[in-house]
Amino acid sequence: MADTPEKLPELPIGELREITLRIPGEHFFCDSISLPVSLKADKYQDFAEFVLNEGGLSPYPVEQLAWGYQADEEFRKIFIFAAPLAKLRQMGWQNLEIFRRVFPSFISLLGMEYPKPTIAFLLFEDTLTAASFQEDSSVPDFLFSIPLDEDEGDESIEDARGKLLSLFDLENYQIAKDILVARDVERTKDGFFRFEHEWLDGKESGLSLDQEVLLAADELWSSDLRQLEFKEVEQKRRNQARARWKGILMWSVGMAAMLLAFAGIKIMGVKLEDRKILSQRMAEEVPLVVESQKLLEKLRQNKLGGIDPFGALIRVAVHRGGSGDNPNLWFSMAHFESRNEVRLEGEGKTIEAINTFIESLEENKVGNIRIGRSGEEKREIKSGGGKTTFDIEFELIEEDPSKSAFLPKLTHIKEVHKNG
Repeated sequence: MADTPEKLPELPIGELREITLRIPGEHFFCDSISLPVSLKADKYQDFAEFVLNEGGLSPYPVEQLAWGYQADEEFRKIFIFAAPLAKLRQMGWQNLEIFRRVFPSFISLLGMEYPKPTIAFLLFEDTLTAASFQEDSSVPDFLFSIPLDEDEGDESIEDARGKLLSLFDLENYQIAKDILVARDVERTKDGFFRFEHEWLDGKESGLSLDQEVLLAADELWSSDLRQLEFKEVEQKRRNQARARWKGILMWSVGMAAMLLAFAGIKIMGVKLEDRKILSQRMAEEVPLVVESQKLLEKLRQNKLGGIDPFGALIRVAVHRGGSGDNPNLWFSMAHFESRNEVRLEGEGKTIEAINTFIESLEENKVGNIRIGRSGEEKREIKSGGGKTTFDIEFELIEEDPSKSAFLPKLTHIKEVHKNG
């Protein structure tokens, strides 16, 4: 979206103001510095500016930088990051004031804490970042980013991961088992930014499924890359706009309540004859609705001609794993595009349980995962909010008639119907 100057005008200004821009981490130089013991939180901004100007962190004066910081008051550390404005303009990132917020791509890593000293990885578009954290600290000791080679695919990710690990003292940290992939970010109505992530591989059973990060909007102003003067004015303007909006919303609710009360009085005043006329008109519409429902039902039955959804579900369900009363996964939706093309949605206990289910279908020659035009398998596994859901499409393999005697008994059929 903002990779080149030519792309910016493609979106109206109003839409750009709703975008949280994240600039790739390889364009930043950064450092983690101990805070003076006596320094108060309201002086962190001045301290960071002093480090950039006088502390030798930046070869540029602070007014030529897009910079920000995050502090950890408990651990008395501050993490400062900056990029030259001239370099960002050359790369196509300019007029930063038109966006909702402007952060480095690794911003969501700064909202995580780990129970042990850890090296964590974050993939954002074509940038891989590695950061090392002390126990229960959200400010990294070290952070490095490197761009990926788009032509090498997965090999580029592994190559970049190895290069980044060579920059750390691996004896002092445990290494995260998978790479977090940064997804969408949105501003919530209750004053937070929600950063969504998912695991790149997702096959490690010990990984936590919910990787959503919530960061307070007010606290994130220190990490916004724009000039301090602009941020102070903009924060005040947005707070005033929210106050006005709340006032308008309260006024609208009051007006709506008055209108509902007025409508209730008018309805109570409708004459009995008018009610009879309304009832007659509604009765006239009933046959049309019934006929439409019958037509839709006929079309649905015609479409399912030759399909045995119940028998197909029985064949599939026996591979769910677990016990009869407690399967490892269950179905919430099954759609048959044809006799052999089946789409299943549902939930599983773990990502591993879902992958095992898919492997069992293929190994037992029940069905094969369908391949899309892009060459990728049509399967999607998501985790979040305490749930692990799946959406898979597969091609049923015709069952050998000689094996029909091995179909599950009626009790198993009832179990399939009960669980999904």
